[in-house]
Amino acid sequence: MWLISAPVIGQALRDINYNYLYSPDQPFFLKTTIVRSDTHWRVYVELSLKDTARQVSDYSMQHELRTALHEKEGKLLAGDSSAVLGKSYRLKSHCQVPVQKETLVFVTKVTSTALKHAWYYYQILEPNYPVNAALFQRDVLITDYGKTNMEVNILGESLTAISFYDDFFPAATPPFDEAMARVSAGLKVDSTFFLPTGSTTIIPHKQGLYLIQKDTLATTGVAFRAQTDYPRYNRVENLADPLIYVCTKQEFDRVKSAKGDKKAFDKVMLSITQDTERARQFVRSYFRRVELANTFFTSYKEGWKTDRGMIYIIFGLPDEVFRFSDREIWNYKTYGKLSFTFVKSPSLFDPDNLVLVREKKFQEKWYEVIDLWRNARF
Repeated sequence: MWLISAPVIGQALRDINYNYLYSPDQPFFLKTTIVRSDTHWRVYVELSLKDTARQVSDYSMQHELRTALHEKEGKLLAGDSSAVLGKSYRLKSHCQVPVQKETLVFVTKVTSTALKHAWYYYQILEPNYPVNAALFQRDVLITDYGKTNMEVNILGESLTAISFYDDFFPAATPPFDEAMARVSAGLKVDSTFFLPTGSTTIIPHKQGLYLIQKDTLATTGVAFRAQTDYPRYNRVENLADPLIYVCTKQEFDRVKSAKGDKKAFDKVMLSITQDTERARQFVRSYFRRVELANTFFTSYKEGWKTDRGMIYIIFGLPDEVFRFSDREIWNYKTYGKLSFTFVKSPSLFDPDNLVLVREKKFQEKWYEVIDLWRNARF
């Protein structure tokens, strides 16, 4: 049995401000992967400290199962939880839950004895959840993206069909564009290859989206992006595209034509800010936000291209984040009670994908904040 009958007293998950999920000051990263088979959900959780000088022994993870977000208590889950061998800054855990007809809520509570603080995380366990394998790279859990030219280990069902998508996914459109940017129902496959029988590893040589399935007609599988120079961009040629949110068309064309030429790139940045020091500050601050968007919001496309990534880059960390089974609500008190709603738009490539509810009312505030960026007053 994996359930322990003793209740855990906590708080309703729907009432928590989850802005710490996207805070650069959070002392650790927490990754969770849900894998569904015909009989069980398997949940893999991994905590990694941002400051490797600290000890993971200062942290503990406790898992519980609830039936709804308004519940204040759940049933403890037994599972293995241990520090990763030879890694004093990583803690991993694995739980198993029988599949039921009802939707359940898997809760992880992280507690720090040193900081005297606790954080709640949760994932919805849906009976039809399409992911049927977990991915690891050098024993590190992959939830959204991994490195190119590095072996990826597949843990789960026997999956042998690999589809590679080299689509150029467009960046998010501004929040006042009322056409919702949903995932295309069908993506064009660039290439397909098959693993030898019994093999559980692949090496992604190209940047792009990979979908791993039992066969190409299956409705289940696991997807991830393979990336280089990511989530932080260091190559000048990779800095152009994320500037689409703050550049005019003419400026964007110029920065794209720079093609890795740093002097040409810097010239465009200077033309935008009209001051050398402001240009430096702009580039430093903007691409720090791009890095964080890639870290937190990578999906079937790069994190900065997603709706949440776009809003995060331009407006920064929300003051409040409230999560529900079908949506997230971001509140910015610093921008006059500005609020964005992201609704669930799942696909096989990302069952937890969220898209922004766009409204015309955002247009004035959007251009106001873009102007602040262009003058390095943020």
